[in-house]
Amino acid sequence: MLLTKVVLSAMNNETNEVLFRPPRKVTIVESIVDQIVEQIHQGKLNPGDRLPSERHLIEMLGVSRSSVREALQGLMVMGLVESRPGQGSFVSSRRGRLPPNLDSMALSEHLQREMRLQLIEARRTIEPPIARLAAERATPEGVGILRQRFADYSRDPFGHLGDPQLPSAHSALHLDLAEMTGNPFFVAVVDNLLRAVPQTLRSHEERALDDSEMQQIIADEIAMHDTLIQAIERKDGEAADQIMDYHLDYERRLVMRLFPGETAS
Repeated sequence: MLLTKVVLSAMNNETNEVLFRPPRKVTIVESIVDQIVEQIHQGKLNPGDRLPSERHLIEMLGVSRSSVREALQGLMVMGLVESRPGQGSFVSSRRGRLPPNLDSMALSEHLQREMRLQLIEARRTIEPPIARLAAERATPEGVGILRQRFADYSRDPFGHLGDPQLPSAHSALHLDLAEMTGNPFFVAVVDNLLRAVPQTLRSHEERALDDSEMQQIIADEIAMHDTLIQAIERKDGEAADQIMDYHLDYERRLVMRLFPGETAS
């Protein structure tokens, strides 16, 4: 497919080659949003970089002015782009390298899928070693907290959908594991990752799967967490590491099922 190139000069005088292609598969506006978000995510567009003008985007993408404006408005709502009167549109410097809001309706399912998989990849790098340390450093008090948190989670797996501002029992359980390591930096990292977990994923499951499938997923998730806590109680770090990795791989496979697309590596 023909690609159109534009070289942007960043404020530090470095240059990044940014590639745009004609919209495909999804709606025109979603495709424009996808492409700009991908450039930001890949580091080809950095905080403070100026986007091509509306006229330039229209020429490069072969779309209407209204489509470009709607896409830019969506990016501004997501907090990824800011408009400066008389200057144009810029990648928001306030967001830095934080990931965009994965719950945003401006993201197509294709891009939501890819970013969810990237989030799980990050969690699989961080959380299994944390589970190992939590097991090795477990105390009776810490295990008691985990058991209470697990009981709350088992009673109401989707309780977080009632108030998205409150952490779910599931998220709190993962934070408790980080606390058990005794390392506050792990707590901060896990908290940041869990805040990026889309709160709408479970509601997406409820719409996409029938009741029997949904009940099986709930049973699987509860069983995995129960087995994980048993490993923590035994102070079996290796088992805890492996169970956490399996849990996150289960989440990866679930995302791939709910958001069909190209096979992830």
